Amino acid sequence: MPIFSFIRIRLITLCIAGFASSMPAQSVRPAADRLDAIVSYPLIIPIIAPNERSLHAGVTTKLDDGRILHSKAYWVGISPQPTLPGWTTSTGIWTATDYSAITKLKRNQRPIGTWFINIPLPIDAVGQGLWFEGRRYELNWLSDPQRTNLEAAANTHTQSDSHSLHDLWAMKASPDAISDQAVRSVIDQYRHDPFKNWHARLLTDGLDPSHTQSDQTVDQTLDALELELSMDTPGADLLRALARQHEARWQIILGRIWLIDPPLAHRLKSQLIMTAQFGTRTLPIWTSEANDLARLAHDLLSPFVDDKTRALRAQAWLENQPRALAWITDDQGQIEAATNRFIPTISLLSLASMPGSSLFRVESDSTSPELSTVPPNLATNITVAIDPIRISPSTPMLQSQSVRIRTGRWKTTSEVIASPTPARAPYVRIGPMLNDWTMNALITNRPLAGASPHPSRSTVGILRRTAIPTRTNPAYGWQLFIELASPDPHSPNEQLTLWVGPYTNPFAVWTITPDGKVEFVSGSRLSIGLPNVETRILDGRWIAAIDLPTGAFDQDNMLQLGLERTDANSVHTAWPRRMIPDQPEPGRLSIDAGNFDQLRAN
Repeated sequence: MPIFSFIRIRLITLCIAGFASSMPAQSVRPAADRLDAIVSYPLIIPIIAPNERSLHAGVTTKLDDGRILHSKAYWVGISPQPTLPGWTTSTGIWTATDYSAITKLKRNQRPIGTWFINIPLPIDAVGQGLWFEGRRYELNWLSDPQRTNLEAAANTHTQSDSHSLHDLWAMKASPDAISDQAVRSVIDQYRHDPFKNWHARLLTDGLDPSHTQSDQTVDQTLDALELELSMDTPGADLLRALARQHEARWQIILGRIWLIDPPLAHRLKSQLIMTAQFGTRTLPIWTSEANDLARLAHDLLSPFVDDKTRALRAQAWLENQPRALAWITDDQGQIEAATNRFIPTISLLSLASMPGSSLFRVESDSTSPELSTVPPNLATNITVAIDPIRISPSTPMLQSQSVRIRTGRWKTTSEVIASPTPARAPYVRIGPMLNDWTMNALITNRPLAGASPHPSRSTVGILRRTAIPTRTNPAYGWQLFIELASPDPHSPNEQLTLWVGPYTNPFAVWTITPDGKVEFVSGSRLSIGLPNVETRILDGRWIAAIDLPTGAFDQDNMLQLGLERTDANSVHTAWPRRMIPDQPEPGRLSIDAGNFDQLRAN
């Protein structure tokens, strides 16, 4: 390289380095440009710190009038915890760890989170902005949650008998809902989450602002409304203040919407605490998508919209919620006698925001539409006939048929398995068994979301021939071979349940345990007898070889089979379809065992 070119490159490099060193270092700043400050509440916000060493002495901010506020920095994060499948599941344990403690940990050992600060805004700072190292941030000042009650008292003409403010705050989960284990479990999960404790309060006390004092104190008689943390939880005070801030935000939202449109406020709150009846269970059926609710809250608290736009945003969110839910409970458990058509069972749930039953229209390609009225918030089963699609060498895959469901402007399409499974050599695959439906999977219509069990508790099997049929007994010689992974295969909780015969009217129901015990639970064929079962417990699993009685097959040599399993941790799985928690029985798959490997009876 020529010497002059080298000198020029070196000078350019030195100039760039000198310019970079003269630039001010990036400062600590809020993670969001809009800061919502609530009168008489501290401001807890996430921050961005390009160099976290600058947080060692805390964060200094300044009001417009020059008052300086000092805040310690906390790492607010969540440590994911292993959880068992359920209608809803906890995400983990929240902590708020100060700078000196968190920086002793390696970055990959920290809880998943970010930096937060608690800014002690004085009550007389209303209307001022906040300065972060030379940059001013406008504060979106929100009135105290009690303001709605005061305005309502001053404007009695806004009250109505059916949509009073008192009735709004009194709305909460029904006693039947609270008594259900699924709802109690959700409340317990939310009460350990500073970003969702407001939802637990919404369910248990209606989120009434008169129950909460301003600043950082709560009426001592209502300690049960507080965020629930263990005695040694790091940063408990910050987490509780963060929880109160979110509670206040939703109190303000509901109060503002009520002042604009009382019926709309009641509809919004009803959606946030919605439950539905599934047989004997009352299950939560509200959205738990944190980002969706955070966006809604952000929009409804915006200083840049008027009351009409605010109400329209709430209305749009409500209109975007599911109008109904539909899922396949059983594909092939019922067969029409005269035509041999399958009669699948479809479950419908109307989530109408107005009282009264909904009219559903259900149709397949095989029959004329079925019309059915479904009461609100009550899971209802209906049936529709479909023509079976036989499997042939040219179409070796199972075929499905679409079932179209509509109520009002809401519509969906579900796929029903329309082919009987041919029993062919070397075997018919059984499973894998699926976790029960979860709330989010059902609401978002994702049948496979979270459906696969962990490998340590999976269940798979095969249906195979272990003996040649005879002329007088063509159903002889079929065996189910099932392998059940288990964290504790010796557990007394372990149980496999076989359902054979039609859906809702089985020939027999048998339970099998790892020690080889077989029990007849129920069934219409009392003389069917018990299957011959051999079991073996191995390392991390147990297996069962089940010789099926010939009475398990119908006169056409068809086996209608469904499986349930409860594992060592009481986790429930089923096949061939997912089940709603405590659903009475699984769906069925029809297996045509009449022509296995072209074998003829002797």
